[in-house]
Amino acid sequence: MDTTWRENTTDLKAIAQRFFGAYDAHDVEGMIALCADDARGRYVPYGRESIASHSGRDRRDLASFPQAVPDFRVEVIEMMLAEGNTLVAQTVMSGQYRRTLSVISKQGQAVAIPQSSFWRFAADGKITRLDAYWDNAVLNGLMKSVL
Repeated sequence: MDTTWRENTTDLKAIAQRFFGAYDAHDVEGMIALCADDARGRYVPYGRESIASHSGRDRRDLASFPQAVPDFRVEVIEMMLAEGNTLVAQTVMSGQYRRTLSVISKQGQAVAIPQSSFWRFAADGKITRLDAYWDNAVLNGLMKSVL
């Protein structure tokens, strides 16, 4: 069993905290700097195969929520170390949804979205994978009814 990660557990939490701090500050470059060149993310509410790049090659995925919610904030509730190089985080993302889309009926409504995420790190501390799960019912509540 590799115990290297157990010796650096504080580092993994610190790296994730820096990522969340950059996310909270809408600092996409700061988030990308913490990711490996081939880093990937999966946003589970968007579908099982919703794999996105988290590298410098594709900044759109990391910037999308702060663009839609200009006063976006992220609050870290807790972070827990899992096996090996894996960390689990529980957060709440919040702000007022302002992006103008035809499917959004409640412009300017405040949202608070609980989120859980699973993080994987390379030996150098770079983020290699970030899988996120959130309460999509909050976002669905902003949508125009199809009825």
